[in-house]
Parts: sequence; C-alpha cells; structure tokens
Amino acid sequence: MVPVPFIILYLKKLATFLSQRSAWATRIMDLLFERARRKAAPVEEFQWLGLMLFVAVPFPGTGAWTGAIIASVLGMPFWSGLSANFVGVVLAGLLVNLLMNLGLKYAIGTGVLLFIVSTVMWGALRGVKKSLNTK
Repeated sequence: MVPVPFIILYLKKLATFLSQRSAWATRIMDLLFERARRKAAPVEEFQWLGLMLFVAVPFPGTGAWTGAIIASVLGMPFWSGLSANFVGVVLAGLLVNLLMNLGLKYAIGTGVLLFIVSTVMWGALRGVKKSLNTK
C-alpha cells in the first residue's frame, strides 16, 4: 500500500513529463495506460465498488498497484481510489488467509463458489444499475 497514494497522485503528471522528454517513454506510458484501460472496463462501470472488488481478487495483476494505476487512469478522486485499494487489499488478504487455512480440497471448492458468487453479483449489480438508469 505504500506506493499507492503516490501512483494515484502523480502517475499522470509523471507520464506527461516523460512523454515530453522521450518518444520511448511515450510508447511505454501508452502501453501501460492501454493495459490499465483494458483491465478497467468493469471498474469504470461501478467506480469505487468496482475498484475495490478488482483489487480484492487475489490473482496476478489485480493488486493494489494495478488498482492505483486504474484509479489514476479513470481520474477517480484521491480518497476514493485510496480507500477502494485499501479495502480491496484487506479483503484479498483475508481471502488468501481463509483459503490457506481451509486446505487444498476445500480451497478449490471455495474458489469455485466465490467465482460463481462474484459472477452472479456482477450480473445483479449491472441489472440494478440498468434499472436505475431507465427510470
């Protein structure tokens, strides 16, 4: 969590500064931002909740650093991005701890159950959002 506030606050400023200095840096920053935008699709839809859930999933590339980059790319307010990252990191830690204490057999079953629950939850959130937007 230590670099997260700095990433949220200064990533765009650093990218602008480096882009003015070097074409190579421009290409690197464009690749970084494009990758973050691709990962940010579900996050963009729900902002804080989406970012928190994205960071809470304990898979490679979904941690606090990527969450901070996404918060910066989406232009989320500082405290919103920081708090979503923090809650997500805490939930990911609790989830990994739970899975390690369950043992392999139960961890696999729990992982499958959590995948199903998260898929249903995203669908329900999209349905609620769609119904609120049509009113």
